[in-house]
Parts: sequence; C-alpha cells; structure tokens
Amino acid sequence: MIEPLIVFRGIKKNYANATILRNVDIALYHGKCILLSGNNGSGKTTLLKIIAGLETPSCAEIEFSGKSLSWKKAIQGVRKEIIYLHQHPYLLSGTVESNVSYGLRFTHLNRKQLRDSVKEALNWAGLADVAKHKAKTLSGGVQQRVAFTRAWILKPKVLLLDEPMANMDLESREKACDLLKRMKSEGMSIVITSHDTNIIDGLIDSHFSLSDGKLD
Repeated sequence: MIEPLIVFRGIKKNYANATILRNVDIALYHGKCILLSGNNGSGKTTLLKIIAGLETPSCAEIEFSGKSLSWKKAIQGVRKEIIYLHQHPYLLSGTVESNVSYGLRFTHLNRKQLRDSVKEALNWAGLADVAKHKAKTLSGGVQQRVAFTRAWILKPKVLLLDEPMANMDLESREKACDLLKRMKSEGMSIVITSHDTNIIDGLIDSHFSLSDGKLD
C-alpha cells in the first residue's frame, strides 16, 4: 500500500458566523494530482491556503513523517515542502531569468551552481528564448509558465495551483499542462482548483468537489 506524503485531517474554518470548511480530510501522494472543483465561495482557495500554511484553520491535524500533530505544531515543518501559486502570477519587474532565479537566493548554491540551475530550468520549461525578456511584458500563458518554473526550480514536494488555466488560450493551456505532467512524473504532488473539470486531460488522478464545506 502506498503511504501518503502528507495527510490533513479535520480541517475546519469559520469566519464570523459562517462555516467555510467542515471536517475536511485530504491526503497528498507523491506523483499524484488532485483536482478540486466547486462554486465560487465554496472554500477552495481557503483550503489551499490552509494546506500551504498561509491561513490558519479553526481546527486541523497533520500527519507527516510518521507523526500526527496539530496544524499549528506541524505546519512549520510542512510549509517548506509546499509552494502555493495564485491564479494571477506574482512576477517581479525584471527578466524571466531573474524571476526564475529569485528563490535560489535563499539557498547555499554558489554563483556557478545558481547559473547552471537557472539554465536547466529555462530549458526544461522551453523558456530559454525569452530568458532576457521582461517577464511582465509577456502573455498571460507565458507568465504562468514562468511562475511554474520558479516553483519547480525549488523542488517542492507539493505544488498548489489556484485556477492556473483561467483565461488561457488552448495553446497556452497545452504548454502549461505539459509542464505539470512533467512535474508529476518527477514525483511532485499537485493540487489544482478549477471550475472546468475537463481542463487538464491525462493529468488528474483524483477529483473532489467542495460543497457546503465538505469534500465529495
């Protein structure tokens, strides 16, 4: 039996008098992709942000590395394994190359290792030809691929994507999906939210719908 990478149990989230999430359980596995669908306001983004450690749940537990702890006690250790990407890529004002290399500034790589890693990442993503272009001047689809690549170069175990294909044309979606499939084949666990359940053919392993605060 394949053991999950991380399990979140009993996630609850209350805002004032409203309950957004009700005892949600979700298990993340190496090399598997989960699609989360649901109406606007159903709590998909809130759930992703709790998993990423960006928002505090009212209650939750995490099973990780053989231990079961409260969200508060476990999230510091889990957070470094997870990257969350917003629907609209947050890019710096510099080049594609500088955006991709940004996260590596906080590693112990020397200059040559950093340059080699960035070159490898740009080639991996098919972005070498726009490496010197200003990232914010490129199309939305290319910007999203830059964001994917900036995440990939950090080698997270989990990638959380909030509506990553929104407003992309067909060609851009296909290129983005190709990158996600390659990430998955490399063992990355991926969680995607989308209203369009047919958006990513051949990538999804599990599909859950979030409604009334529960996963079905």
